[in-house]
Amino acid sequence: MYYKAKVNFKKMGVEMLDQVAENVLTKMTGNGLFPNPVPELSVLDTDLSDYRVAVVEAVRGGKHATTVRDRVRGRLENTLHSLAFSVQQVAMGDPAVILAAGFDHNKAREPKGRCPQPADFVAISGPLGSRSITLKVKPHRTARSYRFAYRIADGETPWIEVSSHGSRRTVAGLQQFSEYEFRCAYIGNDPEVLNYSDSVMATVI
Repeated sequence: MYYKAKVNFKKMGVEMLDQVAENVLTKMTGNGLFPNPVPELSVLDTDLSDYRVAVVEAVRGGKHATTVRDRVRGRLENTLHSLAFSVQQVAMGDPAVILAAGFDHNKAREPKGRCPQPADFVAISGPLGSRSITLKVKPHRTARSYRFAYRIADGETPWIEVSSHGSRRTVAGLQQFSEYEFRCAYIGNDPEVLNYSDSVMATVI
């Protein structure tokens, strides 16, 4: 069986999310299984500290304090999501490795068959000045995760690849007013076997 780290952070109560984040921080710190976690554990440490302060301030009342708490919580959840994905790349479905990182795990059915070439893939330019492009692809049942790639549309620049749990990813920090080329692939049983989509173009504004 193939196991994945649980990422149901949005359903967790205040104390449970705090405990999970603390457990992950404690178990991953100095753990030789994860020499290069993404993001670095200092990011989780900062997000957890900010979250604890925001929770206390929200208890004292005030709409603004509640809004700040929710925003800080979202940042902490995103950091945990990213670390869970980093752990899964190391674990390759091994539940013992996932637990060693402080995450709980789900049991997932082994997807069967090779993932097809994505057909419904789009690249959407962000607002003026954002220098970002949002990439979307139709989810597929056999995909464990998704690989997106991009480069300046000159046909010579190497591809930059990013992975994602979900079928949507925003790429930021691009060169403004430049045209970029994008493609994506489903990641199935073998992450080395990728069937990329046809390329699509979008201009960064």
